[in-house]
Amino acid sequence: MASSRPTRITIDPTPINLVDMNRTANDDDAATLYGVPPSGVSTANNTPWTEDKSYYFPSGPSTAVNTPAAGEDKPFMFPSSAPLSRMTTRVSEKSEKDKDENELESGQQTPAENFVEPLESYPKPDKVVLTKAKMIILGAAMMSTTFVASATASSTLLVIPSIAKDLGVTELQAQWISSAYALANGCGLLLAGRVADLYGKKWLFLIGMGLFVIFSIISGVIRDYIAICVVRAFAGLSISISLPAAFGIIGVTFTEEPARTMAFSAMALGYPVGGGPGMIFAGVVAGINHRSWQYVFFILAGLAIIPMVAGALVIPRDPPMSATSIKNRKVDWLGAFLITAGLSLFSFAITQSGLVENGFGQPYIGVCLGISVVLFVAWGFWERYVLKNTSIPPLVNMSIFSRQEWKVTSILVVSFCGYLAISGWLYLTTIWYQNLKGDSPIMNAVHVIPAPLVGMLACIVVPLLAPRMKAPYLLIIGGLSTATAQLLFAVAPVDMTYWACEFLSNVFTPFGADFTVGVGSVLMSNLVNEDEQALAGALFQTALQIASTVGVCVASLVQTAVTAQTGSLHTGLRDSFWLMAGFSWLSAIIAAITLRKVGLAKDVGKMAH
Repeated sequence: MASSRPTRITIDPTPINLVDMNRTANDDDAATLYGVPPSGVSTANNTPWTEDKSYYFPSGPSTAVNTPAAGEDKPFMFPSSAPLSRMTTRVSEKSEKDKDENELESGQQTPAENFVEPLESYPKPDKVVLTKAKMIILGAAMMSTTFVASATASSTLLVIPSIAKDLGVTELQAQWISSAYALANGCGLLLAGRVADLYGKKWLFLIGMGLFVIFSIISGVIRDYIAICVVRAFAGLSISISLPAAFGIIGVTFTEEPARTMAFSAMALGYPVGGGPGMIFAGVVAGINHRSWQYVFFILAGLAIIPMVAGALVIPRDPPMSATSIKNRKVDWLGAFLITAGLSLFSFAITQSGLVENGFGQPYIGVCLGISVVLFVAWGFWERYVLKNTSIPPLVNMSIFSRQEWKVTSILVVSFCGYLAISGWLYLTTIWYQNLKGDSPIMNAVHVIPAPLVGMLACIVVPLLAPRMKAPYLLIIGGLSTATAQLLFAVAPVDMTYWACEFLSNVFTPFGADFTVGVGSVLMSNLVNEDEQALAGALFQTALQIASTVGVCVASLVQTAVTAQTGSLHTGLRDSFWLMAGFSWLSAIIAAITLRKVGLAKDVGKMAH
């Protein structure tokens, strides 16, 4: 009984003549096929088959030694240098005789697609390339978004005394009109960021800005205290829908340097640019009469129309859902509830502790704070469970915090500490000028106006320094600058001239905020995937919002406690400024230790990918 032998397969990258090759292989050819080949054909490198060996394919390209002689059986040939459509498949089977004689004689090769089914493929969207003019307009539109958010916060704070007198409530109660906006803004960012990544950033951005316009107009119409607090909360929720989407739009649209760093710097520029003018126009409008505060919200609604219209015209259309890498678009609603409820209770407890007598001594504040901590822990465990045991993608993949040696977490902590000190500075300077020196709100705004003006310069400097100086160096400089600003107020005598310490403090303060937001935004965007851009923006902005809330609370508590113990408002302010300086130093130290291996901000993405 003849032993079973494998069919010999030869690979040849060179075309061959198919004429006279239509020979039928049968058992009688065994001696020829597995014995000594015809003369002139070398087997040293290309015919290693034996009775005991399987198929073997030479790894390197070959020439004549791979070309079969006329007496050999037909090879299974893959020309390695030819395109797929030129590949010819021929095997030693008797059915080869039935092939079309014209095809054989012409030497025309049969496309491999006739034998191999087409592979499944997914449409890949064309990359949108914007003109330089559209890129400038888009960057300005995204800056306008942060401008509106910043102007809203600063202007609302300044008109609180006018609102309190007009509505017949205390200033502490009127504080909730501003706090409701800030609270809702911070609590809605994470869910909005995830939805923007899943279903499209452009339409979510436009919806958020449109709702903000509507609720701002309503805020200027109603005259009931409870109702206006609720409406302001909806306005904060509306802007929280747009901010992560704006971050994500920059992240996926501006992919080349230096345009990418410049776009994120422009977005950061909106905060100081909006803060100063917001205080100015609010102070001017509120000074007209006791009801003119309503016009502030009408002005804010008009300002919000600008980024909405510009965004509708220049923001690139979101790619079709079928063309993205995200296939499962389910939303983790339970995770969204846990984190939103936790942030809401935490922000409420922190804010309310500074608005009521005896602060944290009130039982309900401690309860709310404790429940918020429980919800945070439950959310963390739930996100891990969802990732491992369900088909629903988590609201936030917890691995995002540990990527690249915990660099995302480091950036969030640095930003939190830095912004905590800055928000504390803003609160304490208000007490310094209005309560300690007896200045009016408009004079308070005039005294601090150098800060946003210098902030504009700092944001312009960021895209110039970021490509040349390591990212942690910029963050360290920002932290030390803010610490210097705090120290100048801490050591300043009450009767010292404005230009000696107070003015210099206004000059040093913005570098901490603008370097943190500008450089931190680029780092966050580069450390996450393309389908996590809006979520990264939401995490970053949530850290800044919570820092602002905690900063005001901590500064208020320390200032109030020290003032009550010493009977000196100046002493209370001085100790609070020292504490804020400590947080600024902490942000610089954390950046120096945890981000010491990071190079330029634009290159950190190379580590992520």
